[in-house]
Amino acid sequence: MADLTWLPNFLIAGAPKAGTSSLQRWIADHPDAFGSTDKETYFLVDPGTHMHRPGFHVSQGLETWQAQFPVPPGSRPKIIVESTPAYIYYQTALQVAPDLPSRPKCLFILREPGAQIHSLYSYFRDNWDWVPADMGFAEFLEAARQGSHGFKGNELARNAFAHARYIDFLEPWQARLGEDRMMVATFDELKSDQRGLTRRVAEWLGLDPGFYEDYGFPRENETYTPRNRALQSLNVKLRSHLPKGRAYELARGIYRRLNTQKRRGPQDGDKQLIASLGQEFAGSNRRLAGRFGLDLRSWPV
Repeated sequence: MADLTWLPNFLIAGAPKAGTSSLQRWIADHPDAFGSTDKETYFLVDPGTHMHRPGFHVSQGLETWQAQFPVPPGSRPKIIVESTPAYIYYQTALQVAPDLPSRPKCLFILREPGAQIHSLYSYFRDNWDWVPADMGFAEFLEAARQGSHGFKGNELARNAFAHARYIDFLEPWQARLGEDRMMVATFDELKSDQRGLTRRVAEWLGLDPGFYEDYGFPRENETYTPRNRALQSLNVKLRSHLPKGRAYELARGIYRRLNTQKRRGPQDGDKQLIASLGQEFAGSNRRLAGRFGLDLRSWPV
């Protein structure tokens, strides 16, 4: 029988732009945990989606996934973690993940819908090129509502509204996982008490939470604004073809210092749109709070 001890037993499965990259790093840094080589492996996404890689997919067999989990010989980490936050939306992940031999626990972190949609828009526009650089937020919302823009095949941008109704996706996950193997938290908790939330997740996973008493909590995958759009377009074209490793991380660090700056918060016009947008999700937010016992007082409910 094949050795499957390398299989992840913890998946951070949602939602995009809700701090999942940072939390994956924090858990993977624990001495009794191990993280996938790429934070997002996309291994359980649906065929035909923009993340799908035909040669590296569960349809090719679980052993294909092992390259992402080079656990050192003789090491037996309690937790092996992978984080692809778009899994929350994909039927492949929903059908496969709960029945993996490792019986993974799944964490979902949710962000207030209006803010999540704006963060998604900014990230796909500035860090990538899925959203045109000259497309304002109001134009993006209209295009997403009407389905009038393909966003280069990016279904996360195209379905931004439907995806922010989290309850519609979490109920099927709860039915498949059961309550013991599923945790739902909020981005608000992550921001206000990163140590407290990380300790709570660690305890749920059977890790010693004491590790995080003196931990520095580095941040990962933050949205930035490029100084030069032409250089950013070249960066997007090249980086997917470069092998990951120390050289890649060094080159990325140099690029970030030279051509990026921290993104400012939304401007007044966008803030008004975010506030009005949030009201559209009040009904689904109430269902979400009731079903999972979440404190959503800062969300429209």
